[in-house]
Amino acid sequence: MNTKKTLLLSALLFPAVLAFRLPAAKVRFAPAEGTSTVKTFVHESEFALDNMSVKINGQEGPAMPEMDMTMTSNQRIVVTDEYVANRDGAPKKLRRRFDELGNDMSMVMKMEMMGQSNDQSNTVKATSELTGKTVVFTWDEEAKDYRKAFDPEEGDSDLLEDLTEDMDLRVLLPKGEVAEGEEWEIDVKELGSVLAPGGNLALVPEEAGEAMGMGANMSGMGSLSDWLGELLEGNAKGTFAGTRKVADKEVAVIKVTAKVHGSKDMTDMVSEAMEKAELPPGANDMKIDHMDIEFKMDSEGELLWDLAAGRMHSFEMSGPMTANIDMAMKMSVQGQNLSIEQAMEMSGTSTMTAKAN
Repeated sequence: MNTKKTLLLSALLFPAVLAFRLPAAKVRFAPAEGTSTVKTFVHESEFALDNMSVKINGQEGPAMPEMDMTMTSNQRIVVTDEYVANRDGAPKKLRRRFDELGNDMSMVMKMEMMGQSNDQSNTVKATSELTGKTVVFTWDEEAKDYRKAFDPEEGDSDLLEDLTEDMDLRVLLPKGEVAEGEEWEIDVKELGSVLAPGGNLALVPEEAGEAMGMGANMSGMGSLSDWLGELLEGNAKGTFAGTRKVADKEVAVIKVTAKVHGSKDMTDMVSEAMEKAELPPGANDMKIDHMDIEFKMDSEGELLWDLAAGRMHSFEMSGPMTANIDMAMKMSVQGQNLSIEQAMEMSGTSTMTAKAN
């Protein structure tokens, strides 16, 4: 083949080659320094009791009454983040004001035994001392972690300990350029920043509420974010689904799937809550031996990433969830010492949404 024919063939084939190449995109964290955004996170969950067993002093308890129980939790977090300075792929200095922090948890229980009905309900509102305060996160290159401080210096420094900086859901992003349809693994160990944005926000029930069931006040269980241990396991992946226009903004669309499970020792948290709880008549000296929770979550979601702003635009994820609760306590009732073991199996749904503007 002579040179002229080779050049002509190349000219004809080149457009066809381009047509078969999928466009690649780089979805990266790169907000302009000095800009601010308000982020709102809402987490709603609802559980129903599937099964419960009780042992008293090692023996199976009396016949359990017919019982329906539902628990709902609604958590709302609003923060204003100012990107003071950036480093590659993350803030170098971030100023965060906690505008709104709250969690409403309710429990409704209906029991029927020997023709008698007993309905109970309890609603507990949790608030945080962090509300209205501003925290500055400064990257420490030597420690490879963020230093945290109130601005101005105020408040209990213990509140800073378990706060986390990433509320942009950067763990869900690909590491480099991706073509439409391309998938990547998401580090399950880092999903805590998605499932519990902001970390431990020090949400505390305003009041213990009425004691329920076998004296265990469920308000001490906290929200889903309290159930997350450090040993999350499972798998998660992201898929680049191209771009779309949303309110005149071009956003990258990332589909997210996650199948995770984990466990949490809630003993200290529940023991602290029980100190403020109202005990059943005649009961005293209640002590929690242990309370452990195991949970599984199978969720699907979608992250929209503002390509021009270089940060999250919005996020939603939902799916079924199960929880197994194993608790043991000792208490004295009318002079009789009792050892009570209780196991509960619950199932429901969990929905998380986020937006930035």
